[in-house]
Amino acid sequence: MNLYVRFFDYEALVPDEASVLDFLSTIPQIRMECVSEKKLHKFIEGDSRYPFKGKIDDRNYYLVIKTEAPTLEAFQENQQVINQHPVGSLKKGPVEMPRTESREKQLCVEHYGWYEAGLVFKRAMPGDETRKFQYVDTPFRVRLKAYSGQDCYNRIVDHLRSRPEVDPRSQFPSVKGKNFEFYFLEECN
Repeated sequence: MNLYVRFFDYEALVPDEASVLDFLSTIPQIRMECVSEKKLHKFIEGDSRYPFKGKIDDRNYYLVIKTEAPTLEAFQENQQVINQHPVGSLKKGPVEMPRTESREKQLCVEHYGWYEAGLVFKRAMPGDETRKFQYVDTPFRVRLKAYSGQDCYNRIVDHLRSRPEVDPRSQFPSVKGKNFEFYFLEECN
């Protein structure tokens, strides 16, 4: 595993934590006393695959991403492919909404039938030691009968709110946002 490190226009692919700290120390805008080595170490040694944002000051952060890419060029090529094809994790069905239509129109087009839909919501979970609640990104995917994309969203949110294991403080994404996706699969009689 390698580590991609970025601070504005400065970027590097390094093999370990010491190299990350060496790279950050070469950047004139970063004061090393602001870099939390403890948090960085916890991220690198942990299982998280999400990017790590290290705070430099109130407005500036550096970014660290775990990657299997062997070189910086390979990492950048992979990122370009991902950015060109922001495909969701849901399978696209035989009937897709035209991309020229706005998101609002796509949500309101009525086709009664089977949809595949999913969202990522912020689930309120009790903390281990502090007993304070923290929000955890939780994906939810389902196939359901609905009349439109808006109807899919409403049914999913109603279902999740009615579940006893989902805390009422959980937060749901906007129906128009990138954390909700739906695909029409087939019509029902």
